[in-house]
Amino acid sequence: MERYLCLEEAILRRLVIENDDRRYTARDCLRVHTETGVPVIFDTLHHRVNSSSDEPVEKIYPHIAATWNSRDGIPMVDYSSQDPDGRPGKHAATIDISDFLRFTGEVCPFDVDIMLEIKDKEQSALLALAALEGDRRLTQRGG
Repeated sequence: MERYLCLEEAILRRLVIENDDRRYTARDCLRVHTETGVPVIFDTLHHRVNSSSDEPVEKIYPHIAATWNSRDGIPMVDYSSQDPDGRPGKHAATIDISDFLRFTGEVCPFDVDIMLEIKDKEQSALLALAALEGDRRLTQRGG
């Protein structure tokens, strides 16, 4: 906390905290937010892989979204699919659409800024957009 209090305002305006796959759960990040006001980025794969992350997404995500205010913008989420042949936490080469749609359903009705952490970024982004066709969260921004 001591170091946080010494940070310049320009840094504080851009600072976010993210859960990881080994040490810090989304709940840990929420505790840091309570002390600092720093918004929390939710990483879906890290949440699944971290053995201490036992809360369902639909239960923890409303708390994550509440860490963002209008000045911060739309809550950001790092989304990635697990590589089916890789070690736990390894990003897949392409998006798993059924998993992606399950996740977007879990965070409904919240608006989210999803950053895809997938190897074939553009191809997976196009697949994700096609899968979300008709989702009001996408269409209200003009698609």
